[in-house]
Amino acid sequence: MFELVNYDFSTNIHLYKFKETNILLDVNSGAVHILDDLAARLIYNLVKYQGDFYRAMEDCFGLYDMDEVTETVYEILGLWEDGSLFTEKDESFVLDFSRLQIKALCLNVAHLCNMKCEYCFASQGDFNTQKALMSIEVAQNAIDFLLAQSQGRRFLEVDFFGGEPLLNMSVIEQTVHYARRRGAETGQQFNFTLTTNGVLLTDVIMDFIIANDISIILSLDGRREVNDRHRILNNGQGSYDIVLPHIKKAIARNPISYYVRGTFTRNNLAFSQDVQHMAEQGIKSLSMEPAVGPDGEFSIRREDLPEVLKEYEKLTEVLINYYDDGHPLEFFHFNLDLQKGPCLAKRMTGCGAGTEYLVITPEGDIYPCHQFVGHSEFYMGNLQENHIDENIGKIFAANHLENKTECTRCWARYFCGGGCHANNYFRNQDISMPDEISCEMHKKRVEAALYMEVYKRQ
Repeated sequence: MFELVNYDFSTNIHLYKFKETNILLDVNSGAVHILDDLAARLIYNLVKYQGDFYRAMEDCFGLYDMDEVTETVYEILGLWEDGSLFTEKDESFVLDFSRLQIKALCLNVAHLCNMKCEYCFASQGDFNTQKALMSIEVAQNAIDFLLAQSQGRRFLEVDFFGGEPLLNMSVIEQTVHYARRRGAETGQQFNFTLTTNGVLLTDVIMDFIIANDISIILSLDGRREVNDRHRILNNGQGSYDIVLPHIKKAIARNPISYYVRGTFTRNNLAFSQDVQHMAEQGIKSLSMEPAVGPDGEFSIRREDLPEVLKEYEKLTEVLINYYDDGHPLEFFHFNLDLQKGPCLAKRMTGCGAGTEYLVITPEGDIYPCHQFVGHSEFYMGNLQENHIDENIGKIFAANHLENKTECTRCWARYFCGGGCHANNYFRNQDISMPDEISCEMHKKRVEAALYMEVYKRQ
């Protein structure tokens, strides 16, 4: 009764200390517990002695009062009995990922850009393909394709992407109107997102964004000297002084949703200072993404990890300070819903690329993800063919936690679904083999996010 002899602790619980707080995550239930030092030591001893409560208690008797140890053990047993600690994987959850329906499209309406960011994965906007703008005919065909493939899903998503999508604003406008009309005919609702570098963001464009409830994602890397190091215009000048005023004006219009996305590279690891700077500019919803992929001039390398992980702790302090001052920031990677969490499919597969989400190029070519555009091995067909390569789809459908040995024993597995398919591929040439550097950063982000949640509870 008092033993967990065969329990797989390393896979099913995670005990760590963050800023002097002992935090225990029960992986399968998602329950998070704040522990005092005695309870933390008892859990540590249970792991050490493979579930033997008596030996775990004996190791504490010389350090703590016997009655206090016994009381804490009964509290731990109570959590176990309540199903919030030492839980096992629920084998009743079964999902056929091959039967997931497409619900989202990324429309690459422009394969060209008015900037030449040095770290751009899309080769300054053309994805190493022909420079082009999407026609309204292709865009409308994409909407019809999504309606046909979604098989009656009520809520559908379309992201206007590039390159720089505002270079093709007329097609964006026509596509939104067309999708609204077609959605009314089928009883489906479209939600739109526009990802832009902000250079061309005018009051007129913002009028359209506000009138049509379009979410916007804008780009800024932080401080002027950091941003202008890599985010440069086609004439070689920095973009900070142009983009920041546009971002401020956009935020002031109170769009239905926004966040400002930055990128940090190995040339700038002090990204918490850039988050602080953006917050000082009135930006309250933001993210800071690491440059990843094969070792190169910009991508984070293993030797950078100690500094990066410490920087996430500094970032946590920045977020806490704003929270305590009554001006909380929304940091994308720290948004965890500990009550509900993501749906089962997202917990098991991550983003849904290739199964629920596809990308359409200006020529109508179909790929599983915007990062795979231009890579012929991931070409899934063309809108004119009116079907998707089932073999590619099956590869992505099979790329879930249950088929990733490295992931099935990771405590953070349900917070990432096995990692980004593209990150895995460009690091290891295999979408199913996790990018270990990305994993380490993600686990630190999850630890920090969990700490933020428990901090707000106190």
